[in-house]
Amino acid sequence: MNVERAQDLIGTPVFDRNGDRVGRVGNVYVDDVTHQPEWVTVRIGVFGVKETFVPLAGATTEENRLDLRVSKDRVRNAPRIEAEHGHLSDQEGRDLYHYYGLDQGEPPTEAEQRL
Repeated sequence: MNVERAQDLIGTPVFDRNGDRVGRVGNVYVDDVTHQPEWVTVRIGVFGVKETFVPLAGATTEENRLDLRVSKDRVRNAPRIEAEHGHLSDQEGRDLYHYYGLDQGEPPTEAEQRL
């Protein structure tokens, strides 16, 4: 997925791997090296005031929806991270990858390549 297309995700409804609605995309975060979209924040809660980082790895998009490969509970219980100046530190990125059970060296799946 290119950056312009990723920015179009802002405000898109987000669903977990079981098809349950999680929230809406708040922001898109791009990798510093590859300049490819890597994370989105998902606004959750009644008023969408809590934002949680979720990896785009394995996510798929359809018309007006983003489907994640993680559960709603996993997103809701993710570590709270405040990205300073719109940027995740290397340690925060590693912590999130670990939390979501992703290996940073993992090659993209076919679904990721289609984004």
